[in-house]
Amino acid sequence: MKKDTDYLIARLSCGVSIEPEIGNCICSICNNGRPKSGWKREFTYAELHAATDGFSTNNYQSENGFGVVFRGELNGLKITVMQQKNATFQGDDKEFQSVVHMLSEVRHEHVVTLLGCCSDGNHRLLVYEYVCNGSLDQHLSRDPGLQLTWDQRIKIAMGAAKGLKYLHDNNIVHRNLRSNSILLTHNYEPLLGDFGLEMTLCEDSDLSSETRIATIPYLAPEYTDSGEFSQKTDCYSFGVILLQLITGLRSTDPSFGKHSIVGWVNALLRDKNYPKLIEHSLTDSYDVNQLAWVIRVAVKCLKRAPNSRISMEQVEWMI
Repeated sequence: MKKDTDYLIARLSCGVSIEPEIGNCICSICNNGRPKSGWKREFTYAELHAATDGFSTNNYQSENGFGVVFRGELNGLKITVMQQKNATFQGDDKEFQSVVHMLSEVRHEHVVTLLGCCSDGNHRLLVYEYVCNGSLDQHLSRDPGLQLTWDQRIKIAMGAAKGLKYLHDNNIVHRNLRSNSILLTHNYEPLLGDFGLEMTLCEDSDLSSETRIATIPYLAPEYTDSGEFSQKTDCYSFGVILLQLITGLRSTDPSFGKHSIVGWVNALLRDKNYPKLIEHSLTDSYDVNQLAWVIRVAVKCLKRAPNSRISMEQVEWMI
């Protein structure tokens, strides 16, 4: 006990903040471990170049508003490296470091942990923990027999709601919540990523057209109309996530026709065609009352007027 106290005092005397320990530390399927405190630091470009095999296409994972994402390994720890595509922060290292400082304070069992950054020359990179089972998007509309179970969907919804409420409690608006930014372990514990980078759709001009089109359904009306964002724009995006968990569909799907996923679901709700909402593989395995309740939460998140939407605190309580 005294050793632990002395350790904490030493960290405080060195000006090092004490990070809370988090749950979901080890994936029971692949044994991928979440990093403990003490990893955060400034990385060199050479380190990250080597860790990703020169940002090899074999290690490519995705792209987002900040840049291109690669997997890597550094000193035995699996990592995710986000390489800035355009020099948004070039010439303004102070701005980049302020973003890094804000992100480095975030630590929650349902939020991806930032391990450090690189601002070597004109290179700007962010280094995160590696999450072992891909994104929620990769688990939607999969082959028969591989779809998420109803219990897994509820688990993902509950964890994502907790993570988003934590961000809001710390005055962070996600602004990029979509199925690609919800990462999963093999235990289907969700972790939120891609938050706090303050990238708008207009600033994402170098993203592929497919990625831009897939982003649009998540954007609240006030965001697409005037660029206004708030915690309630995140709530709208979360409502879209709930619709995807119910239907098992991606945000853009041929079955929607000319509608977005929100318009398609609204039409089914008006016609009381509820059975068509649920993914076919779940027809005999979901709880009818839970389904009705999750639909209710989604509808409350998707109100057109921001002030009419429920908060993530209310979402967490309802789910």
